[in-house]
Amino acid sequence: MKRLYVVTILCYSLMSCTKDAVDEYGEINYVYLANDSASINEVVPIEYSFAFHPGADRDTVPVLVKLIGKLSEQDRVVTLAVDASETTAQAGDYELPAPMVLRAGRAVDTIALVLHNSDRLKTEKFKIRLMLNENEHFRLGPPANRYIDITFSDMIARPGWWDNVVETNFLGRYSDNKYRLFIEATGVADMTGLSETEQRAYAIIFRDFLARGRENGEVYEDENGLINVSPNLF
Repeated sequence: MKRLYVVTILCYSLMSCTKDAVDEYGEINYVYLANDSASINEVVPIEYSFAFHPGADRDTVPVLVKLIGKLSEQDRVVTLAVDASETTAQAGDYELPAPMVLRAGRAVDTIALVLHNSDRLKTEKFKIRLMLNENEHFRLGPPANRYIDITFSDMIARPGWWDNVVETNFLGRYSDNKYRLFIEATGVADMTGLSETEQRAYAIIFRDFLARGRENGEVYEDENGLINVSPNLF
């Protein structure tokens, strides 16, 4: 017996509340885009930066697709296309898998959007708008969940956690180059919520990284001169 995957949803979220709008026997299947297991009637844009993934020339961004309707014993094609009128990225900047499917037995699945890094991304942000279209398997869910914007770059900016305390006690004066090196050295891009002991530990890892590099002839500089940690770090 096929199982019916039940999701409670207000009728007007799908379309006007007419007899045809709701299939009380569950024969019509809908798909919509989401950011997590709870989101509906809103899809938060995705922002991605290669700056937080040093050395990566490509990476995958999962796009979440959800079902309202019956589970199936077979894979079903999902029609997800690029809206060219709302997209600034070039065709070579990304890849979508073929075919794109909601796999058998699943009410939630992901479409793997592959982003490609390039020198252009160091100075510009680009956007891809992905939109769902109806096909023989699925109608569309809530209007607000029919498209999603993915903005990506290789740009970086001073994070909120790099405050005066972190600057004075641990990492010293901020620069984009220093932040990139910090991420490369520690594998950490976000120290929000970390204790001062944890922040100090990562700053020491960074200090040692700089020291080893200089021993091997590396020159680490930014607009402030030689890159170093705070002199107060102990």
